[in-house]
Amino acid sequence: MSQLLDLVQYQPDDVRESMFLEIGYRPKQLELDVLHLKEWLKTQEHLPPSKLKENDFFLKIFLMGCKGSMATAKRKLDCYYSYRGRSEIYRNRDVLNVDYRNSCDKTYAVILPQITATGDYIIISKLMSSVPNEYDQLNNAKRIVNLLEMGMRLRDLNAPAYVITDWQNFTAAHSLTFSPGLTKDTLILLQDIFPSRIKMIIMMNVHPALEMMVNTLIKPFLTKKVRERTVVTSEGSEVLQKYIDKSILPKDYGGDGKTLKEYNDLWNEYEKSLKDWFLNELSEETDESKRIDVGGGHILDHDSYFGVQGTLKKLAID
Repeated sequence: MSQLLDLVQYQPDDVRESMFLEIGYRPKQLELDVLHLKEWLKTQEHLPPSKLKENDFFLKIFLMGCKGSMATAKRKLDCYYSYRGRSEIYRNRDVLNVDYRNSCDKTYAVILPQITATGDYIIISKLMSSVPNEYDQLNNAKRIVNLLEMGMRLRDLNAPAYVITDWQNFTAAHSLTFSPGLTKDTLILLQDIFPSRIKMIIMMNVHPALEMMVNTLIKPFLTKKVRERTVVTSEGSEVLQKYIDKSILPKDYGGDGKTLKEYNDLWNEYEKSLKDWFLNELSEETDESKRIDVGGGHILDHDSYFGVQGTLKKLAID
């Protein structure tokens, strides 16, 4: 068993209660909705067989991310499975692939096992190499997606998250390696496919070249509220302590926890232990020939909630 699982913290009862009140949802209703969602999944023949193997945590994450809206949770789940056949991020989910493993050592990505006093999660990624040709945007996107896949099945509450990106080693030459199409694809997944709840995005150690890229490649696709909750700064770890208790931050960010590398190593270990899951259940795609036609075309083309054919929208903001 991974050491990571021994470190995962869960929200205490009083924090859990306040989280449900915040989104206007009741724990008992959540339990009933999980049962309903399971029955609904059985009827969706076009969705992959793995839909019936999901744990309750996964379904609760979607329901809470949609603030108890069953209709929205169903649409979001459908798109979650359907997007596997539409994005290159889902091609080759072998977590032991040499290029992928090398990328995981060049760019760290972790969900801290500790939570804030108000129950929020902290996600941190950091570019570790200053050598541009060592940056692999596709495999980095895969790592973020895999991280979220694992995280959605480890806790039963969909709490808001601080998303922290550290660009200390970013250079102007790195900006030439970014693909606008892949960047947009990644944002679609993070904003529209996954049931994300963003408390704040903090981009630290940002150089002028990166700030220009953020303004042209990222911000145009963020909702107004997300942009308002996004901090782009040249400051280092000191900026984090304005928003997060330092005691739960990694040691190299002024905190009392393990180092970012140690957390990254734990996630690497856990991810590799799930290699069969990624290659099998998480590689299953929809069978569109079995989809019930409700107006022609694909749900991702017609469901304006997700905004896949235009701007990104409707990210859950709390």
